[in-house]
Amino acid sequence: MRRLVRISLLFVMAVGFAFRGSSAVEAADSDTLLIEAEAFDRYGGWVLDQQFMDQMGSPYLLAHGLGVPVKDASTKVRLAKPGIYRVFVRTRDWAAPFKANGSPGRFQLLINDKPLATTFGSEGAEWHWQSGGTVELAGGETTLALHDLTGFEGRCDAIVLSESAEPPPNRGVEMAEFRRHLLKISEKPADGGSYDLVVVGGGIAGMCTAMSAARLGATVALIQDRPVLGGNNSSEIRVWLNGETNAEPYPHIGDLVREFEQTRRKEIGPKENYEDDERIATFRAEKRIRLMLNERVNNVEKQGDRAAAVISQNTHTAARTRTSGRWFVDCTGDATVGYLAKADFEMTEKGHQGGSNLWTTEDAKQPSPFPRCPWAFDLGAKPFPAFPDQWGKWFWESGFDRHP
Repeated sequence: MRRLVRISLLFVMAVGFAFRGSSAVEAADSDTLLIEAEAFDRYGGWVLDQQFMDQMGSPYLLAHGLGVPVKDASTKVRLAKPGIYRVFVRTRDWAAPFKANGSPGRFQLLINDKPLATTFGSEGAEWHWQSGGTVELAGGETTLALHDLTGFEGRCDAIVLSESAEPPPNRGVEMAEFRRHLLKISEKPADGGSYDLVVVGGGIAGMCTAMSAARLGATVALIQDRPVLGGNNSSEIRVWLNGETNAEPYPHIGDLVREFEQTRRKEIGPKENYEDDERIATFRAEKRIRLMLNERVNNVEKQGDRAAAVISQNTHTAARTRTSGRWFVDCTGDATVGYLAKADFEMTEKGHQGGSNLWTTEDAKQPSPFPRCPWAFDLGAKPFPAFPDQWGKWFWESGFDRHP
């Protein structure tokens, strides 16, 4: 008898959460209102993706629903006056670069609970301001919502309501200045303090580095661009800790790793197994460590040949912070700080390990339909595991020899 299963892919698994910051935007002195998706009051089932903010200008919200449309993300804004507003949404058809059959990332924009006629995410291979036509609004408090239609990675960067018919700037310095002006972001970064050691990247390597330095008496800033610690070993990715540690001739290498290891089941499982809150509490309790979550380092200041400070951008508010230090450790996994500091580097593209799709199988004990994906890479000829003893596998690689 054929068994029916549910398959979960966790290639880039993220966690949705509510956030309240600078999202209650008011159009008081401009005929143009910019609403960044990452600053929405409620994410619903959408998740924040900051991985490409350095390439495309800011983080964005992603509808990661594994083929099931996610719950609406929503926010409220305040319009200074009634009028007819032109709507622009910065998005893209993410499957278009591959000349795929169909547009999997489609979504709607609801204004005061009414969907616009335009379907977004259905055109354009590059990030651009897709026009949503015009809408007549009464002024005052206005509700916006992102309504996912597919569950297949629809993405929204920002929304503009404007009395002008001209689309907003879409590239480089001009777009950055447009954002800075409308969001009222100071040109001068806030002072994040000065430390003996600044660690950028809050995965296991960064956690161990920061905690070890603090216990040796150093003051430490630990800067992480996600809301959790652990990197691949967090609830967002769910790779369990492993490896040869506490072995001769260095029996104490791995002691710190063992401190951060989950006390629950040591294999892929529900997000609770990864103890995100416990880890954050541990680092907040360490008096010599300042933990800075949701901060993306995207600039390095130098004095001569030495790094002097890093500039980070908050992934929700876009506010910038300058954090200076005596020493810096790059634990980003992508050598981001070293690259920004213009350190020597080399990259081998051919033959490197590609991006792996971490996935699990679960017996759903009932039919579990899944939509057809004519735009997807065909894995029909790939091996499939036996049940139920194979949990957490990643032998389906999709990066091949592409630039990481």
